Amino acid sequence: PLSRFLFASLISLVEGVPLELISSIGEHNGFEAWRRLCADQRRCLEKNQLQRVEGLLNPEFGGGAGFREKWLAWERQLEIQGASIGGALTDTVKIVVVRRKAPAELARHRRVTAGDYGGDYS
Repeated sequence: PLSRFLFASLISLVEGVPLELISSIGEHNGFEAWRRLCADQRRCLEKNQLQRVEGLLNPEFGGGAGFREKWLAWERQLEIQGASIGGALTDTVKIVVVRRKAPAELARHRRVTAGDYGGDYS
């Protein structure tokens, strides 16, 4: 039957953890093997997505002259990864991240000119 053929095909194509996942399936049910592989892959993708979001929310800008370059690189990563993390970060979140990571000189300037800041990031 098709189910056994699918099982045999999957067994021949995978190794490591995926092989262990499907090796224990009784009756060599290829459809169940496929379902388990898909569920495991979905968990891996969700974990990877969470790690990317955590990285974007906690960038390392550093201080001094390197701050602006690292900030611009972070903004580029936001653009690149926006779609893959389920949408872009809101302006409010971007402002919070940058304010939290700003070097001391920029934080002082921000306090002095606090009234000039608006609600949009750009």
